[in-house]
Order: sequence, then C-alpha cells, then structure tokens
Amino acid sequence: MQKILLSGFFLAAVFTALPLKAATLNSSSTLIDQRDAQDITPTAQQPQFAHVIDDLPLMPGLEVKPEEDVLFADPTAGRIAETTAEGPVDIDDVYKFYRRSLPHLGWVVVDGRTYRRDGELLRIDAKATGKVTTVHFSVKPNSESR
Repeated sequence: MQKILLSGFFLAAVFTALPLKAATLNSSSTLIDQRDAQDITPTAQQPQFAHVIDDLPLMPGLEVKPEEDVLFADPTAGRIAETTAEGPVDIDDVYKFYRRSLPHLGWVVVDGRTYRRDGELLRIDAKATGKVTTVHFSVKPNSESR
C-alpha cells in the first residue's frame, strides 16, 4: 500500500513540474527567420469569385471586367446577371475548369456551356483574340422549371 501511495505522490510531483519545465524550455528561441512576410506565399491560392454572380468561381488567370457587370434581381422572378472576365488562358481549359468546378456548387451540366441550378441557367461563352480569352457569363431564370 505504501508503494502505491509513494508512486502516486511521485507521479503527481512529476506532472506538476512538467508544465514548468516545458515553459522554461519554450521561453526563448535562437532561430531567426530571415525571410520577410511578403516572401512567404501560400501553397494553395484562394478562389476568387465574380462580383455580380457571387457564387461563380473565377478560373485562375481570369480577371473580371467590372464595367461590364449587369445585375437585375427580383425576389419573385429571379435574377438576371452578366459578367465578363478575361485573361491569357486557353478556351478549352476554361470549359474544362467550369465542367469540373460547377457541379461541386450544385450546378448540373446541361451541355458544354450551360448549367442548371435552383431555377436558374448559367451560360458560359468564351472567345479568344490573340493570346487573350474573353469569357462571358450570364445567369437567368430557367423558364422550364417555373
């Protein structure tokens, strides 16, 4: 019985002193980070979204042209929204990106350029001029689902 009490006392003393020892060990560091904060880049880029179609991710490499944004929203009729983005991306890659991305957001593929979700249709049209691809996105109510 004395051994059990002695062992319990010993363990209690060790566990009580352990945090103090850890605090002492971690109180200072000799490592100096030589990099500036701006040199540190995240490993995964945060997705960007269009402004007027706020649930539409932008393919990396595309930038929205906000001067071409259009939005009409009516609580009973739905929304009509259009946005345009452009960048040095391949047209085929644009369609592949959205074919992979949009189903994760609830959009169902109708064809290679059209998607359906919650009573709306999303249309994607891409055109290339030289090395720049312009992508036009439009969302409108799906008259077939009403």
